[in-house]
Amino acid sequence: SLLASPLITATNELHRLRVVTTQYIADVSLSIVEMGNIVACVATGLGWCFCTAAASLCSSCCGNDKASSVPPSATSGRRRSVFLLIISIALAFSFQYGVAPALQPDGSGSLVPGIGGYLVESWASGCAYETAELREQCSGNAGVYRVAGATTLFFLLAAVTAACKPSANREAWPAKYALYLLLVLGTVFIPNDPLFSPIYMNIGRVGGTIFIFFQQIILIDLAYNLNESWVEKANKAEVEEGENAGRKWLGAILATCAFLFSVSLAVIAVLFVYFTGCRR
Repeated sequence: SLLASPLITATNELHRLRVVTTQYIADVSLSIVEMGNIVACVATGLGWCFCTAAASLCSSCCGNDKASSVPPSATSGRRRSVFLLIISIALAFSFQYGVAPALQPDGSGSLVPGIGGYLVESWASGCAYETAELREQCSGNAGVYRVAGATTLFFLLAAVTAACKPSANREAWPAKYALYLLLVLGTVFIPNDPLFSPIYMNIGRVGGTIFIFFQQIILIDLAYNLNESWVEKANKAEVEEGENAGRKWLGAILATCAFLFSVSLAVIAVLFVYFTGCRR
């Protein structure tokens, strides 16, 4: 009986300690769960705010900022179209120097299960060259034709849509960007021959010639307008600020001319160095 009493006391203490420990662990777990719920709620709220802000920013930059009843201006959709052209240039470079080298017989693209061999053959169709280097260059050029063809088709569809609904040129630009990217993605699976080479290649040659012709007219008109504007500012400065006050504008005209001539001569030298002819 003398030993039983301490044992009973110790057992009761251990039981009480276990109950207290269990209760403490339960309280801590509940606190962690509650803290997790609070953090989850805060993260969800912040995520919703950020997503809403991003959607608002995207809508203001790419979406429609005017009612459909408001007639479109001459510059409607210009910035968004330029941004799409910038995207097309980036895609063309990535197709030529990234995708095309991968879609060679010894490239990583040939290892894609199921469609690797088909993609390699599609990007090499019409490239009847003896060396692997020329074959890769041909595939890279075909990659540029793919992006250019998708861009041409997109703007043709946009022109038809704008002709039917003039305000469409400033509406639904996020969806237009998505449509354009889907068009570019679809061209990846189309063989080069005959759609891209030689059909679109010849279309591009004719279209490029016409574009360069009109581009020269636009640049000449821009140069005349810039010269007239700065001469007018020089004359205005002479009247308002005194004699010789307009020299800064006239000097700016001469500096701009010198800079543009220097750039032109540098580009001509680069053309002679790096583009000396075609290799067969």
